[in-house]
Amino acid sequence: MNGSSAVSEISAVTTDSRSKIENSLFVPLKGEKFDGHDFINKAYENGASIVLSAKELDSSKPYIRVDDTLFALHRLSTEYLKTLNLRRVCITGSTGKTTTKNLLSACIREEGTIATEGNTNNLIGVPQNIFRCGRETKNVILEMGMNMKGELTALSDIVKPTHIIITTVNNSHIGNFASFEEIINAKLEILSGYSNRETPVIVNGDDSHVTERMKGINIVTFGMNGKNDFHPEDITLMKEKSEIKINSKTYSIGIPGMGGVYSFLAVFAFLKTFAEFKSDIEKGLSEFVRPQSRLNIIPLRDITLIDDSYNASPASMQNAIDVLSRFSARRVALLSDMLELGDESKFLHERVGEELNKKSIDVLVAVGKEAKTYYDIFIGEKYYFEERKEMEKKIFSILQSRDAVLVKGSHSTMMNETAKLIKENYNAL
Repeated sequence: MNGSSAVSEISAVTTDSRSKIENSLFVPLKGEKFDGHDFINKAYENGASIVLSAKELDSSKPYIRVDDTLFALHRLSTEYLKTLNLRRVCITGSTGKTTTKNLLSACIREEGTIATEGNTNNLIGVPQNIFRCGRETKNVILEMGMNMKGELTALSDIVKPTHIIITTVNNSHIGNFASFEEIINAKLEILSGYSNRETPVIVNGDDSHVTERMKGINIVTFGMNGKNDFHPEDITLMKEKSEIKINSKTYSIGIPGMGGVYSFLAVFAFLKTFAEFKSDIEKGLSEFVRPQSRLNIIPLRDITLIDDSYNASPASMQNAIDVLSRFSARRVALLSDMLELGDESKFLHERVGEELNKKSIDVLVAVGKEAKTYYDIFIGEKYYFEERKEMEKKIFSILQSRDAVLVKGSHSTMMNETAKLIKENYNAL
């Protein structure tokens, strides 16, 4: 330790210098645009009593010199978890992670249950959520995402899951991988730190390409196929919700589309397999809040907005188009690019265009370079814009009274700004 000041007990660990927490440990991280080391003095001013640093500091205040602050954050979170006695439920998959996490958290009726905040599911966010746990925590539900090989190995080795759910594996982020098989292998890295291989993994059994790679591993499956351990006897998809009959009982879930059905089945399979978790599925469903900008159906003054602008992949795009198709009004798809698809991008964008035609969508507004492929394939009324801001200048001359409008695109296309603009223009009821 460097510096001369005495350090009292640490009350929290933070990577945000703006956090005003007395006696906290500040961990400065270096990103593409900012270096947290530049804000160390600000962290001290806001209550940090000690910091980690990959640089020598000209300061009399206490700090610990480390070679790599991110690695140190991982090591700290691993060691901290060893001091706690809690169940560690880890959820991964190409789509459905956040909805499954939120639904499981709502259904578990035990005090001391903590779940990932928002979408903080990466090599920085997972440790941050670990440090939210305390002596009173009984269960932590951690969402784990990945964009490339090795990330889930690192996260799994940090957390050492006691329970695992794999929602689905599809071609999201395939541009970062040489093949679909590499994506499967990268998702299965979550098994790296699995603490008890006798505990079954809850996995989507309809993804046979995944379950085939899990031979020799204890699994419990869910899905549409009747051969799965948990499968519905009947499903009814509606505009704003779905009804699922399973084990001779019908459940109503406030999530439209098949994506919501799969999330429910994952949670149902988990809670029926692990009865040690005190749960109430019906109460959880009644209290469930859909994640922001993920198929949020919002009645506005003169239109209905389907805000699914958080992100986009081929699978989630197909699901969103299916939801839009269930509206009887004029159906407008306002779609931007799906990114990180590599050499398969054109083909996968063509499939979205074909899906728009198949589902009889009335109007397409395509935005972005890759989205031009939707435009070329679509046979209905259509508009194309290279830039989002160009589209936003004209969108209100395209929309009509009573339209149902789907807004969706990959996260970096910032279609959430378009959804926000539409809400502001039409005013929520």
